[in-house]
Amino acid sequence: MSEFIKKRVIRDLIEEIADLDAASFELMGHKVIELIESKGLVHHGLNKDHRPVGYTVDTFSQDFTIVGEYSTGQDYFEDASGGKNENKFTKIENDISHAIDKAGSITPAKIYLVSSAEEPPSFRGKFNKTDLAAKHSDKTVFLDSRQLAEKIFEYSRDRPQAAEFFRFYLPDFSQNLDNYEYYGLTPPVCANHQSEPLFREAIRGHFAAGRPVCVLHGLSGSGKTQAAIDFVHSEGAAYGNYLWVAGDDWGENVPLTAIKRSRGGVDINVAGVFNSTRTLLVVDDLSRQVTAETFAELEQGFALGGCVLVTSQVGEPNSNIHLPVPLLSSEVAYAILGENRSAAEDDTREFVEACRFCPLILAVTREVAKTDGVDKGELYREVLTIPDVAHQPDGRSVMERILQRLTDQNRKALVKIANSGCTTFDSKFLTKFIGANARSSLQRLAIVTRTEVSSALTVHDLICSAVRTGEPDGTELAAEVVQYVERYRGEMVPSVLRQIHLSAGQLLAAHRARARSPLDWLTYALLQLESGDRLGLAPGSHSRPIRVNMSIAELLCVIDLREAHSYTLPGMQRTAYYSECAEEYGKIAAKTDNADMRVELRHHQGKALRRSDQLDDALDCFRAVLRERPGWHAAHGQIAHAGTQRGATEAVKMEGESAIRHLIGQVLADVDSVPLRVSLAALSKLRSYSSLSREVQDQAALVKHLADVVAMAALAGFQQFYEGFLAFTSLFSYQFGEHAVAIAEIFPDMLAIYPDAVDKRQWPNACEALANVATAAAAVGKRDLAARLNETACAFAEALSQTDGMTCFKLRVVAKTYVGAGKAEAAITALAKMPDSEKDHWVLYQQAKAELAANRPEKARESARAALDLASKDTRATNRLGSYSDLVGQCHEASGNIELALSATKEALGLTTGEKYRQQLTDRIAQLERRNAANDGSDSARLA
Repeated sequence: MSEFIKKRVIRDLIEEIADLDAASFELMGHKVIELIESKGLVHHGLNKDHRPVGYTVDTFSQDFTIVGEYSTGQDYFEDASGGKNENKFTKIENDISHAIDKAGSITPAKIYLVSSAEEPPSFRGKFNKTDLAAKHSDKTVFLDSRQLAEKIFEYSRDRPQAAEFFRFYLPDFSQNLDNYEYYGLTPPVCANHQSEPLFREAIRGHFAAGRPVCVLHGLSGSGKTQAAIDFVHSEGAAYGNYLWVAGDDWGENVPLTAIKRSRGGVDINVAGVFNSTRTLLVVDDLSRQVTAETFAELEQGFALGGCVLVTSQVGEPNSNIHLPVPLLSSEVAYAILGENRSAAEDDTREFVEACRFCPLILAVTREVAKTDGVDKGELYREVLTIPDVAHQPDGRSVMERILQRLTDQNRKALVKIANSGCTTFDSKFLTKFIGANARSSLQRLAIVTRTEVSSALTVHDLICSAVRTGEPDGTELAAEVVQYVERYRGEMVPSVLRQIHLSAGQLLAAHRARARSPLDWLTYALLQLESGDRLGLAPGSHSRPIRVNMSIAELLCVIDLREAHSYTLPGMQRTAYYSECAEEYGKIAAKTDNADMRVELRHHQGKALRRSDQLDDALDCFRAVLRERPGWHAAHGQIAHAGTQRGATEAVKMEGESAIRHLIGQVLADVDSVPLRVSLAALSKLRSYSSLSREVQDQAALVKHLADVVAMAALAGFQQFYEGFLAFTSLFSYQFGEHAVAIAEIFPDMLAIYPDAVDKRQWPNACEALANVATAAAAVGKRDLAARLNETACAFAEALSQTDGMTCFKLRVVAKTYVGAGKAEAAITALAKMPDSEKDHWVLYQQAKAELAANRPEKARESARAALDLASKDTRATNRLGSYSDLVGQCHEASGNIELALSATKEALGLTTGEKYRQQLTDRIAQLERRNAANDGSDSARLA
């Protein structure tokens, strides 16, 4: 987990570095060079007003042997000749020439070229061909945003003073450092957090009194969330697991088996997690009244010692599950404010006593005074002039007075957030919404903070209410989200999808306020909230004809709605529908002069042709797409998919393998260079390309890299997680089971799910993934985890058994799941629904395992032999023949025929290449030979 979190923190840091203003970037880059060189350097790039200085280099050593130049231009590593490919890097050339020119007669030993852009993989090869590189590469040291991030992380971890320096310029990174152990699992503590023993002891005492539910209630800003975080940090180890849920995500009348996280993605079965192991569940900022009966679904978990901690502004004094948040102690209040209690002046003492009911006021006061240069004493006196300040009902007027001292830039940005009606944002989007400088500054002030969700930022509701200038109005926010979706041309990258979910209320309000319902980017964004048009955004729009003059947004809306509609059609009708759509898309694509529209139409024409099994024509479409948009990941993904389909020719399979190699290669080179959904889809297709999958299996580092992709999907909450997780577990859980088990332990909420929370198309994926990781958990002795996973897997198996149109694929998954869970009879019952003559070798293999487990060795041997015979004729099963022969041997052994068991197992060894499995077979052969020898000895003795 630590290595995975390090990668995510560094990824966040790269993005934060890219947003730095030129002055901040230069000061930070100067510090990095000093740390690399282990000595102080001269910085002349900025004057005393932090303005750029000409006629000198930015950084240099006293002897001028070391020089540093900085650039925040995002085109720093781009070829200035454009499509001519002449390898002209103008800015780099200018920086090197400038450094050498200013050095005069001295030749610098090192010229550091520090850029906030990320160096593309192709850059070095191009740069090394230039005359500039030939002359100066021996002294040129590039530091791009990725290298800077890695250096800053390393120095911040090892050197406290360096960490303090970087924390100032990189407040997001600072919060990630503070919350490193809990990244993506709980929110970080606020800046200058001071633990309050009164809070912790009150919660601990409540639970110790035998009350498993604690509703910690109090005014906004009274420290409830920080108390919950503190409790998780101090007491979490006493529980087998902890789970943090935002109150907004638990809607009224929504069961705890189906909480929909606002980050987007799947419903999570909180009850399933809680009831499976001793868990501390935190529901933060719940805005409605709850009773003990509200948590009736958790009785099983309470019996295991689990506890629920709810923070809320809604309390019930006469309820034994409710606990009022204690008043902050004076000692901790002074510490939060950053004041010395023993030396405090009267104004300070009065301010603390008046405001210690609200730790948030104290924390914001400290940061505003420190960061914006406000005189603290003056600020205290100003607040104390508010009438009845010590008896303020909610602290809003005090907070409003303090926030008036913000700079104009920060206050305007904060008002914009507050007026939007949305308090939580995707971090990339928030940068666009209020500007990079304002976002960084508000984070530095601890006004904008991270949530428990990776890449999401929030502003406390008390702060928003204090600066809001009217009724919340999400119109401006909705317009910004629409621009954000359009900027990415409708591609649902994690940042876009997350912001759509976080601002769903504002988007829906903006849509419903319109006199009509056009198919535009707003409608397209809202279509991502639910499959199809369940929200009634544009009823019947799937039947609209495609027009040449359609906007891209309208085109994508219609195509999305058509795709959703297609899943309501029976098999043959669906295929015909795809063919009709493909023909229509092709006709319009041939007529349009709009390149973007033509690419989209050709791409979706190809998808429709692929879905109607017209694979050669589909490939022609995807080739045309790649000619106009080279390197488009989605097109490569579709080609890879085509190569896996039944009926694919050798030519299609070869092109599919080339496409999957391209995608997997890019994912392995840089996990962030490929959209997460495409990465997961590529991983799921990897199973069908055995030569490539074997190459990856032989390299542990590559397997770990792919595990990170799956973990990222869990962190983001994507439904496609199950598709990727299945592929990973089926390919790698035998040799690298520790990765699959680690993901299951880190993200239990993604695996403790039930079928009604997952799209039906994902049921087989979820079922088999759970079964695979259960087997891996059992193999490393984690029996409790294996049992919990098997229980959930069997719920999917039962649901799959009850679906119409049972296929061999579904039946194999069901049988495999039941067998792995020790329910052989249930597997046999399910298998009886299909005659043996219709079963493929994959199903018969699982049938043999079920019959063997049910102590029916003769029947199992027949099924195993039939499976082996069929598999021998299937090129896709070539690398599995060893396990088939091994199963035949196990059946012979169960029947008492050791000689035939030995023969089949030796045959299995000859068909197996994996070292781990070969060792197992070798051990079994030795065991069988000993038994065979013992039997021969017994026979000889009887004959004698």
